[in-house]
Parts: sequence; structure tokens; C-alpha cells
Amino acid sequence: MTLKNRLHKLAMKLGNNPRLALLKMIQGGLLFAFGSLMIMVANRVLKDSIQAELIALLGLVIAGAGVIWTLVGYLSMSILRLYNMINKKD
Repeated sequence: MTLKNRLHKLAMKLGNNPRLALLKMIQGGLLFAFGSLMIMVANRVLKDSIQAELIALLGLVIAGAGVIWTLVGYLSMSILRLYNMINKKD
């Protein structure tokens, strides 16, 4: 199978379900908010210690995962449109 066929199948698979893509965006946003909240709690509520730093690090990892998950959802929503624009034959 050629690369073009694989990209076409991936675009069709990701782009044909906008409800799932929107759900991924919402989940990623909530995950980012939870990670940011963990960082704020570690910074403002907990006293300075190694435990607070580890909680902040975990919050940073969770927030980063949320950003990536949101990006996947956004790209899933727009990938079919982008694919059609690139392969448009006028």
C-alpha cells in the first residue's frame, strides 16, 4: 500500500466523525484544566517541599497531555478538509 493510500484512509477515518473529534477536544481541554489546577494548588496551597514539586510536575505532565489530546481532536476535525484542499484537482 502506498503512502498516499495510507494518508487517504487515515484522513477518511479521522475526518468522518466530527462528534468524536469534538469530544476529544473537550476531554483535552478538561485534562489541561485539571493539570493547571494541580500546578496552582501545588504552588499556592502546599508549603514548599519536594512533595509540592512532584505534584506540580505531575500537573505539568497532565496539562501537556491535555494539550496534545486537544490538538489531536482539532486536527481530526480539520484533517479531511485539509486533505481535500491539498489534493484538489482543478
